[in-house]
Amino acid sequence: MPVIPTPAAAQSPVVGATDILDYVVLIVLAMWIAVIVYRSIQRPRVVLTEGPDGVWRPTRRDLVQYLVSIPFLLTLWSGALIFILVVGTNNLTGHEIEAVAAAVVISARLFAHISPERSHELSKTVPLTLVTLVLISGSVRDFETMGAVFDEFTRTEITWPATFLVLGTELLLTALWYWVGVRWLWPRGRNVPGMPRHGVRPDIDGPPQPGEGAGH
Repeated sequence: MPVIPTPAAAQSPVVGATDILDYVVLIVLAMWIAVIVYRSIQRPRVVLTEGPDGVWRPTRRDLVQYLVSIPFLLTLWSGALIFILVVGTNNLTGHEIEAVAAAVVISARLFAHISPERSHELSKTVPLTLVTLVLISGSVRDFETMGAVFDEFTRTEITWPATFLVLGTELLLTALWYWVGVRWLWPRGRNVPGMPRHGVRPDIDGPPQPGEGAGH
C-alpha cells in the first residue's frame, strides 16, 4: 500500500546556504559597526606630541584635524546607535531614540576624558547588547512599524540648544582635559586619560589600557 506523505513531512523546513550567508553578512556588518563605534568613542580624540621642552601639545595640523573630524564622528556615533534602535524592537518613539542616542554619546565622551575604563564599558556594552538582542533573539521590528518609527524620527526637529549640547560638551570636555588634565595634573604625577601612565613600563606591565597613550 503506497505511503501518502503527511502535510508535516511535505512542509519540513529547509536551511539553505543563502539563509546562512544572510545571517553571516548581517552579523559581520552589525559587529563591524559596533566595534568601530566603541573603539573610536572611548578615548580623547586630540593627538598630542611631546615638545622639546617636555610639554605635550597638539600640532596645528592635529588640532585642525580634530575640529574638522569631531562633528563627523559625533554624527557617526549617534547614527550607529539610532540605526540599531530603529531596527531593534523596543518601546522608544522616534524623538526618544534621538534623545537616547545623544545621551549615550555624551556620557561615553564624558567618561573618555575622565575614566577610559568606564567609557570602554559603556560604549562597548550598549551597542553590543543592542546588536545581540537584534541578531540572537530576533527582536526586529516589522517593516511597517520600522517605517513608522523612522518616519517619526525623520520628522523630529533637533533644536539648536540640543545640537550645541552635543558638540559643545565635546569641545568643553576636550579643553578641560587638555588644560586641567594634560597641562596641570599630568606633570604633577597624576594619571590622565590619553597620556602615558606614570610608573608603568610597557615591557613589564603590558600594553596601554583603553584611552592611554597620547599618540592615538
